[in-house]
Amino acid sequence: MSSLYDVAKLAGVSKTLVSRTINRQSGVSEKSRQKILAAMAELQYTPNQLARSLVLKKTQTVGVVMDTLCEPYFFRLIDGIEKEADRVGYDVVFASGRNSTSLKNRAIKYFSQGRTDGVLLYGSNLDDERLIEELAEASFPFVVVENTFPRLNINNVIVDNAFGSKLAVDHLFQCGCRRIHHVGGDLRQKVSLERRDGYITAMQSHGMAVSSDMIVSADFTVESSYKAMRSHLSTQRQLPDAYYCGSDNTAYGVMMALEDAGVKVPEDVMLVGFDDDQPPRTDRPLKQLTTLSQPLEQMGISALNILVQDIERKAGEKQRVVFYPQLIVRDTTRQ
Repeated sequence: MSSLYDVAKLAGVSKTLVSRTINRQSGVSEKSRQKILAAMAELQYTPNQLARSLVLKKTQTVGVVMDTLCEPYFFRLIDGIEKEADRVGYDVVFASGRNSTSLKNRAIKYFSQGRTDGVLLYGSNLDDERLIEELAEASFPFVVVENTFPRLNINNVIVDNAFGSKLAVDHLFQCGCRRIHHVGGDLRQKVSLERRDGYITAMQSHGMAVSSDMIVSADFTVESSYKAMRSHLSTQRQLPDAYYCGSDNTAYGVMMALEDAGVKVPEDVMLVGFDDDQPPRTDRPLKQLTTLSQPLEQMGISALNILVQDIERKAGEKQRVVFYPQLIVRDTTRQ
């Protein structure tokens, strides 16, 4: 097995220069760096990562804690995180909180005890407020994606959900809809509240009042949304012109319930979702959903970049980056 000394001897440089090259430190000319890298490749030399971490007091690794790792919807975010981590020379370790605050807290404690240099936390559960507050009180670098608490000074990457709701309502209004109902997501999630409140504000901007019976309580699953919609339809004497849904899964559940009730989409009722998610696996054909697409890959890149800046203290203040969804018009609306 080759050693640091072997690399230095073959490259014709000192061990100090080899060490500086491995640790990405200054003081190494480009010519020397190339000779050292060539020697490392020829000798198949791999630095001892544990020893390197002890010397630098850095693991060159970040932890990512998410509500779940099982939803295909999150894959674009994960791809962005991994791409940026690879670009800046960091490794990534993922942990699923399985929609449990206590499990997310346990994962964060595991990562923050010398195993990673920082943590990226994704999710918008309102119950996570205390967890994020404790992180803010510590000196450990972290970024929160999707969730936000204005009173806390934290690194934040978020989507403007109210803006997305405005795009949805504006589009339906332009399609001629005047009776627009909202099927909301899980109210324990901040994104659900933001999308619902954005819907109310957007309706009011068009002079359309919103009453409680125009808001259907569901969640972000197809099954629950289907049941909620079936119950809602049984109480309606007159159907609305459209339903704006808090997520695509919610919208697909609504779509199925409407079809089973003999209601045609978009001929009888138009439908807009949120997330640009994959349709559920089902034997029945589903129309392509008009929806709001989030730039998840860019969000992952931005979050990882901000985290690395915090780790390396390249940013003096905490950063807050806002992304905006884009309306994607497909088969469930028509002008």
